[in-house]
Amino acid sequence: MDNLSDNNRRRAGLVTAVFGLSVLMLAGLVFLVLLFISSTIWVASGPALLMAIWLLWASKTSERRILENLPGTQVGEGEQPRLVNLIEGLCLSTGTSPPQIHILPTESRNIAALGRSADHSTLIITTGLLEVATRIQLEAVLANRISQIASYRTALATTAITTFGLSMRLSSFRIRPVSLLGGPLKQKMGLQVDPGHDFAGDVAGTGITRYPPGMVEAIELMENRTLVPEVSSTLDSLWLFPSTSNTNRPTVEARATALREM
Repeated sequence: MDNLSDNNRRRAGLVTAVFGLSVLMLAGLVFLVLLFISSTIWVASGPALLMAIWLLWASKTSERRILENLPGTQVGEGEQPRLVNLIEGLCLSTGTSPPQIHILPTESRNIAALGRSADHSTLIITTGLLEVATRIQLEAVLANRISQIASYRTALATTAITTFGLSMRLSSFRIRPVSLLGGPLKQKMGLQVDPGHDFAGDVAGTGITRYPPGMVEAIELMENRTLVPEVSSTLDSLWLFPSTSNTNRPTVEARATALREM
């Protein structure tokens, strides 16, 4: 786990550094184009500087804005005691700081982890999952996401989404630079889930609970009701199960079969 955590942490740092360099290069290109057109340095430097500042600010605040735009509410003190106790126990066993909890009101059955740092993360849990999951099933899916937080896999995915995964809205148009990237590169950056990571995450989660049948039961509970139309499809890599139909991630049946064979 330590080697995996260090690797994911380095990759997250590399993504951040490359994004910053890309912003500077883009600002430089805009500066040169405007300088060629206007032949005036201050006319060219102003828009280029503003664009760079805006992109860096959008990246810095995007995690907060994702949470603010989510339906539902944060769990306050004294609320959801069963859920809080389970999370605190799992975090204690992994040495991870307890994340914030956001309840998403939807019939979908899914759970996500968000956060660019393992010490400051948030679990997003749907009401559909909370209403039907037993304690064992809930513990299994929580352990899965917490293992991803502890291994910095969540940090890598969140970093990718809040840098190269940024979407820019211009009037009625939305520009997503990441759409130009190929699937393998998206997977390396954490923007898209490598199918093998879902299986590895399931194994890591059961390594915490020491009870693989609990995860199998949780997977079977999903009944193909994992899609979450209330949130952006760009956040799919944060979710335990596919949140959008446009995905290459393994089916819940395949994941349950793999766990049964352990």
